[in-house]
Amino acid sequence: MPRILLLIILLWILYVVLKRFIASAKQKKSTSKETGHTEKIVACSQCGLHVPESESHMIKSKVFCNNPDCNQQE
Repeated sequence: MPRILLLIILLWILYVVLKRFIASAKQKKSTSKETGHTEKIVACSQCGLHVPESESHMIKSKVFCNNPDCNQQE
């Protein structure tokens, strides 16, 4: 009986260790995929705020942020 109980405990510990190892490997893969995508950061010509290029607007070759006050043309 003590041998069976010891075997069950050892199998349970092995299961927990393998489960954590697999979870950490998946997490490393997901973080490496996220770092592969980088976006250029640009400064607003009006207020100087730094925003991602996808969230900025280009008017007369000047970069503007999403702020309505900055989108007004001079």
